[in-house]
Amino acid sequence: MRRLGDVARRCAVLATIHGLWLGGTGITPAHADPPALSAAQIAERAIPSVVLIKVSNGLGSGFVAGPDGRIATNLHVIAGSSQVTIVLPDGREFTDVEVMGVDARQDLALLRISAKNLPPVLPLGDSAKVKPGERVVAIGNPLGLGNTVSDGLVSGLREIAPTLSVIQVSAPLSPGSSGGPLFNERGEVIGISRFISTEGQNLNFGVPVNALKPMLTVAQGTPLASWLQKELPKREVPHHSLSLLTGCTNEHLGVITNGLAKAIELGAPLYNDGNQEACFRIYEAAALEVGRRLNGCSGPKRALLDGVHKSETLASYDKKAWAMRDAFDGVLDVILRHAQATKRIPGGAAASGPKAPARVVPNHPVSVLKGCSAENMNRISGAINGAIEVGGTLYDEGNHEACVRIYEGAILELEGKVPGCAGLKRALAAGRHEAGRRPAYSDKAWALRDAFDGVLDVISRGSHP
Repeated sequence: MRRLGDVARRCAVLATIHGLWLGGTGITPAHADPPALSAAQIAERAIPSVVLIKVSNGLGSGFVAGPDGRIATNLHVIAGSSQVTIVLPDGREFTDVEVMGVDARQDLALLRISAKNLPPVLPLGDSAKVKPGERVVAIGNPLGLGNTVSDGLVSGLREIAPTLSVIQVSAPLSPGSSGGPLFNERGEVIGISRFISTEGQNLNFGVPVNALKPMLTVAQGTPLASWLQKELPKREVPHHSLSLLTGCTNEHLGVITNGLAKAIELGAPLYNDGNQEACFRIYEAAALEVGRRLNGCSGPKRALLDGVHKSETLASYDKKAWAMRDAFDGVLDVILRHAQATKRIPGGAAASGPKAPARVVPNHPVSVLKGCSAENMNRISGAINGAIEVGGTLYDEGNHEACVRIYEGAILELEGKVPGCAGLKRALAAGRHEAGRRPAYSDKAWALRDAFDGVLDVISRGSHP
């Protein structure tokens, strides 16, 4: 008996050393991932927590992301809508909706409803660990037909910018699926459905779920009606001539764009959360730091310092932040026009494919924004930037037709889902018409990019920090 006891003790020690758990189901490594599930198993567990979102101009999807009634979706699903109704799978509808936070760059929105007996919160995975070739399952409400399940593979991971990436999936998505969850084979949410190409099911994209996680820490929300009523101040964005960049190298331009983009990324959320002083301090520090690094590139340095000096004459931090953002946008605008003049490709990198045609970027008057709310302008610019980020990458890789399809799909979706904004819609429709006249897909991509840049330019002149 004693020798048998010694054996048992030795087994227990070995089990401890190797991180094993001796349980009723056998010996399992403590660090093992949850077992792989079938699409049917994932759907059975997740469908009760996937919601339908009804808005005044369309439908979308979302999912339960917090026990207090938090619902994750795409920003473009709710932007510009006077009313949002969250419909749970059990049929309950909620119109009293709070906005907990938005991320326009990632096209994310976090809402909250007051609901008892809420469906289970869906588990979130780590999108940083996602790899091409992994299985993925998508659940959404295409065309409002109820929760629909599709599966496929992760086709690719596209790093659009240092702080922006998308997951390309082969799982087919349809209108109404935007905002729905994308699952890995363990039933964890690894993305939120975002882009759809109406011409091919292999051009579907999702926002990595890690971009959503910081938003889940926000404690205070804003009633939807108040969020929609926010008005933008009058913008005074300087319009610089290209001569402002005389003496500036590509390295200088990189310092400017990276420095200002990082400041906007950090400062804008603080501004939107009501901390205008923190936003201004970040903008001011960025302008001074970027200017310090622009030896021999005096024009942009002077333009940024003009913004600092103007802010010093203003009384409130709200106005100071706007003054700095106006200065930023003026400098970024002239850099964009310089890039267009030097024939950079639709995605933004140096041209390596077919020679670009002459750029014809429309210069729209601000009056084209008449009848277009701030939320809808944000929605349009977000959709355009998202299309450029994804489509431009495809163009860079030589897939000009896919780029065109992405651009066209974004325009068609905006035409069908964004109310009002007749002037901007006409501008985008003119781009589609011009693209239709051109025979080669590379030229079509340029025509659509010209239309996009014209619309982004006029929105920038009537936009917010």
